[in-house]
Amino acid sequence: MIDDQATPASDNADYRTPCPPPRPAHNRSALGTTFLQSCLVAGCVTVLVPVLLIGGVMLVMYLALSSSLDSMESGSFSSLVQSSSGEPNLRERVLRTGAAGAGTLAVVTVHGPITGNGSSLDGTGSLGYVSQQLRAAARSSAVKAVILQIDSPGGGLTASDLLHHEVELLRRRGKPVIAWSGSTMASGGYYIAVAAESVMASPTTTIGSIGVILQHFQVQELLGKLGIRVDPVTSGEHKDLGSPFRAMTPEERRILEDYIAVAHARFVAIVAEGRDLPPERVREVADGRIFDPTFALERGLIDSIGYIEDAVALAENRVGESNMRIIGYRRQLSLGDLFNEAGAGAAGAAVRAAREETTPQTMAVWDGHAVH
Repeated sequence: MIDDQATPASDNADYRTPCPPPRPAHNRSALGTTFLQSCLVAGCVTVLVPVLLIGGVMLVMYLALSSSLDSMESGSFSSLVQSSSGEPNLRERVLRTGAAGAGTLAVVTVHGPITGNGSSLDGTGSLGYVSQQLRAAARSSAVKAVILQIDSPGGGLTASDLLHHEVELLRRRGKPVIAWSGSTMASGGYYIAVAAESVMASPTTTIGSIGVILQHFQVQELLGKLGIRVDPVTSGEHKDLGSPFRAMTPEERRILEDYIAVAHARFVAIVAEGRDLPPERVREVADGRIFDPTFALERGLIDSIGYIEDAVALAENRVGESNMRIIGYRRQLSLGDLFNEAGAGAAGAAVRAAREETTPQTMAVWDGHAVH
């Protein structure tokens, strides 16, 4: 018979001592999971932190820009032009305070290549921006005269023609327009300038390039090397006229030359009318060449040579005032505009450039890189 209460053989044995805890069964796997999680966290931080930083910097820049434009006293941007002219995307900048009661002189800028599509009411590029400035000046009862400050080699023929028309509309409102250029007033830039009642250039301005060019790229050989062939189906013989994917036929070249001749004739007529010159006299120099200011003055293509203060004095003389308040216009940027500009990367620019350069376009433009 077994005695359940029997005393253990050794009095020192302690049966109440707990057993040591078991070692983790998946220790190596846990370490791997922790490492993977760390990598994922590090990757997220690497991606998100720059994005948040860029967004934060752009937000701070936008807020600082808005604050500084509203708070600066001298040469500051004042209230939105919308309150007086109906152009919500422009701000009015005071360039010179002038004398009280002397009226306001507006400076409208045409800077860089003339681009854009649409109309003066809802256009893109230079067409939209310059049209907004002209409309703001036209609608403001305070603006008595306008200086059209041009620094442009030209650009799209249609955009130039529409801006020429806008300047004419401004003059019909009884507001004198003085066109002045300190650097370049060529091709489409000159096309716009001749709508003004007086054209002035600085002593070193590049003028002229009265002519039209049809840009046309050929990529047939490049596509052939890549093994790519374009085989269009058209509704007519000349539907793909000017295609960059094949060689131009002699008949197609003749058609395009006739088209260019019509556009060139209109350019000559615009200059002849604006400068009050016989068309044959304009045609003598309308071969695309550029002029120095003295040559242009001798042939009646400009009225005078001077600096911006001379243009201001001429505009004041037209309205019988002196020491007028002078304003300019600047585009009002939104936060969305800043993000759009930041997002327009090199790839997007390359795609847009390729699309534009492979599409036949009638241009009134002078390539300044041809002169060194």
